[in-house]
Amino acid sequence: MKRNSITDYSYLIYLQTKAAYILGRILNIIQPIGITQKENDDKNNIRKVLVLKTDEIGDFVLATPFLRELRLMLPNARITLVLSPTTYNLVELCPYVNEIIVYRQSVPRKLRPFILSWRAFKLGYCTLRQKHFDIALMPRWDTDGYYSAYIAYSSGAKRRVGYAENVNSRKQIMNKGFDLMFTEVLHDKMPKHEVERYLDFIRYLGGKPSSDALELWIDSIDDKYADQILNNISTKMLVAFCPGAGAVDRQWPPDRFIELGHWLKKNYDSSIIIVGGFNDKTLGKNIGDALKEETINLTGSTTLRQTVALLKRCHLYVGNDTGSMHIAAAMGVPIIEISCFPVDGPNWHWNSPLRFGPWKVPHKILRTKNSGTNTSVACYGNASNTIFEISVEQVQNAIQELFS
Repeated sequence: MKRNSITDYSYLIYLQTKAAYILGRILNIIQPIGITQKENDDKNNIRKVLVLKTDEIGDFVLATPFLRELRLMLPNARITLVLSPTTYNLVELCPYVNEIIVYRQSVPRKLRPFILSWRAFKLGYCTLRQKHFDIALMPRWDTDGYYSAYIAYSSGAKRRVGYAENVNSRKQIMNKGFDLMFTEVLHDKMPKHEVERYLDFIRYLGGKPSSDALELWIDSIDDKYADQILNNISTKMLVAFCPGAGAVDRQWPPDRFIELGHWLKKNYDSSIIIVGGFNDKTLGKNIGDALKEETINLTGSTTLRQTVALLKRCHLYVGNDTGSMHIAAAMGVPIIEISCFPVDGPNWHWNSPLRFGPWKVPHKILRTKNSGTNTSVACYGNASNTIFEISVEQVQNAIQELFS
């Protein structure tokens, strides 16, 4: 996006947000700003909580410690969680929330400012306002491309807490004016892992996190499905491949997955399962057909909870930075992450392993040494396409080091 276009877009977002703010004042849904420190510290005043977690699968997995610690902090509160349709199956059995509300986001990216903003405001005003929330929490540090801040604002919650729009340069442009939607904003600009950032949010609210462990929730039906799928596996090791990613330049070439798969079968007596979403079906089929025996292609054919059950039974995950990688980490699986993000890339970036690397499991992250481009420009789009520079031999060496 060119500089003039960025400036124009930022100004458009600001005008739109200012209009939403004024509309809220006209409808008399905004609570006065000026909460006393005593009210801010008194957790006993919080009985109804609105949590907005409308982003992607990996983001949600990394937020599971936040939900657990929030429940421990507020054991008697009624917690309502607003989320994306994509993550609903993963959250369905979560014991820490009382109510789940799905927020539809299927809007072309270029139309989001015009359609999602209105949809978010409408959800807050028409559905959530009548629930009389004491507090609305939006713990996402990065850009709010889903207008969750509008939901928090129009819900009429007495307190609305989120990260400030100036915590990184991209957010300052894309979410200009969004601070108006909150009564309290956090200004932490220090790059850190997302799990740590979510727990900082708990500390701000007065909680004392007891654990930073990820967790996910499945039932016996999901476990039974995984056992049936893997019933005929007779090799010593089970390895998960996830060749897909949200963008093509975050995907390691499929022919290298094939070469790596043959090597794993020969050297580690491994079977391979290939996981991924519906958009990865062709990719998964091509890799599965090439590897043939002791390979099961499950791309696009499992629910998220079934994927959890399958990954729980694996000895190794190899793949790109995806939601499946974070699911594997939550199940304690050792991980080889093949990252598109260069070593010299800025740590605040949404592809940065500092923020989104595998959490608290044995792992190796493969990255190229430098981007070969102006990262200050590249980071407003996708990271420069360096993932193709990572060789099969590098991945093999990383696996050997991990297992040594």
